Amino acid sequence: MTTTAPFDAIGAILSVHAMVNRFLIQAVEDVPESRMVEQPSGIANHPAWTLSHLNAYAGLLLTILDDPGAPATDAEMARFGYGTTPIAELAAYATKRELLDLFTDRNARLAAVVAQKHSDFFSRPSPEKFRPHASTIGHLAVIMLVAHPSHHLGQLKQWRCVAGLAKTQ
Repeated sequence: MTTTAPFDAIGAILSVHAMVNRFLIQAVEDVPESRMVEQPSGIANHPAWTLSHLNAYAGLLLTILDDPGAPATDAEMARFGYGTTPIAELAAYATKRELLDLFTDRNARLAAVVAQKHSDFFSRPSPEKFRPHASTIGHLAVIMLVAHPSHHLGQLKQWRCVAGLAKTQ
């Protein structure tokens, strides 16, 4: 009798999360610091805002997962959460290196916390404001780990093309 191991859904989610994060970093790493807030041809979501936005949501998910090291994200969400407007002022954002370091650190922490706590948290109801789109913390986590970063990766790829930074192959 042959038995197969059960599918590791959390492992698959975290693997896709890591892959998309690598692509996001690659999409920003060669952008000159001076161009991080450039808004070419009406594309509002520049790299500095996009990384700030994704960092805020990674921090928010750490808070929802009750991570003791979770950052206080109220100020970040007020500046970079849903419905905020990116501005073309370099001084309004952390440096590219700081944004990328925070992105890397928060997402590594987030992956570790999800791996540790998913069985305790994923079946719980999501916070009220997210329930129209994500009934449980598990649904919300999949959105924030996979769908949301992928959406913004597509926007960064568009930004790169319009900004004349598309990589040739």
